Amino acid sequence: MSVRKYRDVSEMLPPPPLDPTDPATWATIRELWGFLARALPPLYPPGVRRFRSIEEMNRAREEATVESARALHRSRQAARRT
Repeated sequence: MSVRKYRDVSEMLPPPPLDPTDPATWATIRELWGFLARALPPLYPPGVRRFRSIEEMNRAREEATVESARALHRSRQAARRT
């Protein structure tokens, strides 16, 4: 199979459509979900949280997002040191 180089993503061919009745499609989806579960840690720990307002919820989500990004940055820095 030959290798093609593209200058821009817009030059790439779209992926082939998947048939929802084909069991291989669902296997592909399960595989992708499994990869994402291993590659990305959950943003929040499991459980239910209650917030007094939407603003409080948004603030908690933003703090969790920032902490997740910081943790990812720290892990990448540690990997570079080794």
